[in-house]
Amino acid sequence: MPQLDVYIGMSQVFWFTIFFLIFYVLIVRDILPVLARSIKLRQKKVGNTASSSLDGETSAIIAQTATTLEGSLNDSRTLLSNVSSTSSEWLESSVKNVNENTLLELNKSYIKTIGELKGRSFLIEQAIKQK
Repeated sequence: MPQLDVYIGMSQVFWFTIFFLIFYVLIVRDILPVLARSIKLRQKKVGNTASSSLDGETSAIIAQTATTLEGSLNDSRTLLSNVSSTSSEWLESSVKNVNENTLLELNKSYIKTIGELKGRSFLIEQAIKQK
């Protein structure tokens, strides 16, 4: 069996050992120091945020944001009430205009047509009664 051949097996063990040592040296020399530095930096950032000078800045930013949002809310409320009142006035004037111009003429023609139909039916009834 080729797997159990000492000549092939020792060659594979030799190359595995060489590649493992090279990989180990690269990890220890290049990658682990970078990871250790980033972990230490993160620990410092997390540990110092509770007592840093950024607390005052954070509260100032929160207060400024609250003031800005409150002003925006008031402006929006004013704008919406103005739009609502303007649109209500426009709607009332449009309805009044339509009622005066279009619907008045339609109502007159409707009443005229109803009167003509009633008159015709009355005349037909009178003609039937006379016969």
